[in-house]
Amino acid sequence: MTVVTSQEALGRLDEALEGARRRVLRPPPKLTVPDWADAYRHLALSSGAVGGPFQTHRVEVARGPMMAVTEPGVQTVTIMSCTQLMKTTALENILGYFAHLDPCPMLLVQPKDEAVDAFSKERLVPMVSATPALSAIMRDRRTRVSDDTLKFKAFPGGFLALASAGSPTNLAMRAIRVTLLDEIDKYETTKEGDPIALAEERTATFGRSALKIRACSPTWEESSRIYKSYQESDQRRPFVACPHCGHWQDLDFFRHVHWEKGGEGDEEHYPETAAIYCESCGAAWSESDRIAAITTKGGVRHYQTKPFTCCGVKQEPLKDRLWEWDDEAQCGYALCKECGKRAVSNAHAGFTASKLFSPFASVPVLAARWLEDKQDPESKQTFYNTQLGRPFRAEVMKEIDRTGLMARRELYSAMVPEGVLVLTFGADVQAGGSVNEGRIEVEVVGWGLGEESWSIDHCVFTGDPALPDVWNELDAYLLKGWRHERGFDMFLSAGCIDSGGHNTQEVYAFARPRIGRNIWAVKGASDRSAQWSPIWPAAGKEPKKYRAGYRPVMLGVNAGKEAIRQRLLVENPGPGYCHFPADRPAGWFDQLTSERLVIERRNGVSVRKWVLQKGRANEAIDIRVYAYAALHGLYHTRKLKLERQAARLEAIPMGGGNRTESSSPAAREAPRQDDQEPAPPTQPARQVFRRGVRRSSYMNY
Repeated sequence: MTVVTSQEALGRLDEALEGARRRVLRPPPKLTVPDWADAYRHLALSSGAVGGPFQTHRVEVARGPMMAVTEPGVQTVTIMSCTQLMKTTALENILGYFAHLDPCPMLLVQPKDEAVDAFSKERLVPMVSATPALSAIMRDRRTRVSDDTLKFKAFPGGFLALASAGSPTNLAMRAIRVTLLDEIDKYETTKEGDPIALAEERTATFGRSALKIRACSPTWEESSRIYKSYQESDQRRPFVACPHCGHWQDLDFFRHVHWEKGGEGDEEHYPETAAIYCESCGAAWSESDRIAAITTKGGVRHYQTKPFTCCGVKQEPLKDRLWEWDDEAQCGYALCKECGKRAVSNAHAGFTASKLFSPFASVPVLAARWLEDKQDPESKQTFYNTQLGRPFRAEVMKEIDRTGLMARRELYSAMVPEGVLVLTFGADVQAGGSVNEGRIEVEVVGWGLGEESWSIDHCVFTGDPALPDVWNELDAYLLKGWRHERGFDMFLSAGCIDSGGHNTQEVYAFARPRIGRNIWAVKGASDRSAQWSPIWPAAGKEPKKYRAGYRPVMLGVNAGKEAIRQRLLVENPGPGYCHFPADRPAGWFDQLTSERLVIERRNGVSVRKWVLQKGRANEAIDIRVYAYAALHGLYHTRKLKLERQAARLEAIPMGGGNRTESSSPAAREAPRQDDQEPAPPTQPARQVFRRGVRRSSYMNY
């Protein structure tokens, strides 16, 4: 038996204490953010399609922004990217890295309170729960203690505060070392100024150790905050090597992606043949080539591309291709071709990437989406912003030619031409000092495939909107049928009436009992920020028939005017083109083109604004926007699909039966949008169904 003396026991105790002291005082491991994520982070299945240990190389393009966090000299990081690629992942890993290895006060900002709650519940909590290194230092919010709430997470040495951009007090109440600003293009300027400036001002006390992260998909080039921030950065771009010749190139959809075309004038496109073609050797990449390049560690390299002037010479790194690759920083620094020195500061590192760098997208699908979206201005912008990660440039300086619109007036072959699939209306109410001054102005618009439009009728009902007579005339007008070129009567499917004037209650009184006919009272949303409201509000925000206290639908009229403006610029019949009848007077076209889109600076931010030209009225553009909004109302509330409507119209024979049958309910029945059989001929006309279902003489959706 071994006997341990007291002296030996004391020695062993000293060794154990010394080991414990060293472990406690040992500095945290020197890791980069990608290293930390690969070593410590685990993915929760509840917040994504893939679970288990995090692996940066799965989305290798995200390595660059995360490496910049620990890159010497970097104080600001801008991530301007397409959607569902790297923005949120980078933010999560950065906050996890600091909480675990370099604890400090952090602030994460989202556009709205709802977005703050969603990020905390759907992203942060699952990440903490799935990552042992974080769950050991961050308390479970279910303990309901003061230092651990949905919007505040404490940990040894620091905390993470979550706030919305609309809360100036929360943005300015703490000293912060690391700010993580997400979706900055959606921030609304507050009465105290720009939320970005308010939040980043909190880092002043930390000096050069502070770090500012900005992330978002871009919107309009003229007003996008993230695009402006990227332009101020060193403008790094991701490069990949050609699997055939090894040439490094920054993949661009319009320069590198090609597909087969056929037919006269290459009018037929075959997006399923789309592939990336090397700009050097011309070889086509297979999808497996692309996936291998963007999911291999080191397969994506970020190079500075910001133009600069050095040694008195203006230089462009993308053309000169003179860089110094730093393996430790994982960055290619631009060099001056005259003196050979690094010429672009890295204090503000900027990153961008498109879906070409996403392993979850494919080149043929991206090409097919482009061919589908490029004809529609709104869809085209969405493609640029969400798929390419690029801002969309509005044709702000291009004026709409009023005389050109008048010159293309045409004589319709019927009251409702062949291409029309659905009718909507827009109405504007003008109060007056006398009966003759008051009026309700209405435009009926027909919509076809690709939202090609035909102005069917324009009518003005004079009278005091405070009295019932003018409303009775309007109701009779809205109930009448319009003879379609195929021989049946088409009825109005939806309409919007402006309630923002002096006759708000009268508009409510008219629209509320007619909501079953899809007649909505509307009001323009207040768009004070660079981000415009959508034309039709999100699901659940439209007024309900029986809600106590009627509320109008809040329309994004600014976005609506831009959509109409883009369609007026379409010069050839087809998707988006606007048709006008031969008898439309010149004054109506003056009103249709009476407003101009301009860019102005507001609180340091470029904001798009519609300005009415002096001495001109604008009722025509207003009611066209309301008619277009009504079409969007059908999309949202009745699930209208123009392609399905076209198929059903095509099944109706030309002539729609004998004229003598036009008075029967079946002949007057408009094409249906649901999968039910048409009403039998014996069904009484305009039979009213309960619970707000439309009358039988209207389209059913």
